[in-house]
Amino acid sequence: MKRSLNSLSRKWPVVMALFTFLFSSVAIAEALSSNIVGSAYSLKTGALLYRETHQPLSDKTYRVEYSEPNGTVFGHKTIDLSESAITPSFSQVNDRNGEKIDVMQTNNMLQIAYQENSATEAKKDSVKLVAGMIVDAGFDAFIKQYWDALEAGNQMDIEYLVPSKQTTFTFRFSQASCVQGTQKGAECFSLIPVSWFVKLAVDPIIVAYEPVQKRLLRFTGRANICDSQGKYQSVDIQYRYL
Repeated sequence: MKRSLNSLSRKWPVVMALFTFLFSSVAIAEALSSNIVGSAYSLKTGALLYRETHQPLSDKTYRVEYSEPNGTVFGHKTIDLSESAITPSFSQVNDRNGEKIDVMQTNNMLQIAYQENSATEAKKDSVKLVAGMIVDAGFDAFIKQYWDALEAGNQMDIEYLVPSKQTTFTFRFSQASCVQGTQKGAECFSLIPVSWFVKLAVDPIIVAYEPVQKRLLRFTGRANICDSQGKYQSVDIQYRYL
């Protein structure tokens, strides 16, 4: 059975790099109470590409530092959950190429500023906030809020903000088979674009959770931060809770 959180349907052209910033793979509730380290490996080669370290700043904000395999920090992100855990505000800077993202929730709108790299100027726009809209790490809060429905086999359509395009696209959440090698007993969910045009460019994202404490264990899909050439690789991120 499919449930929709937004009854409006939209048609969009094919864009090969739509989802460069869709998913910040972190367990929000856990990040606010403990440090988390995610190691991102290339799905193609198995090589370690980067690490992301999540640290709480307050009961409503946390910071993510991105570092090279040698430990050099190249990027950071701050996420603010004060308005909503599903639709948070956030800012992200990637020193590899100068990319910057700012999304802020104000007056039932999402104000978006996106700078592709240090050689370009920031583009600004706004999107009307609608019920159930997901921003960045908000996917984690969404899964936890609708855990029972997803676990029961329901499919749920949502609008996900893509800052680089300054608009939203429809994704479908559902229960899924886990990726080979995932911890035994994990509960897994997939996030798949509804548009078949977008499916041509974007592979399904699979997230694995420990079902008792609902901790994110693993994320496989497109990385949310690029390399120095501005390319986004498919990654397998595995998490440790400290």
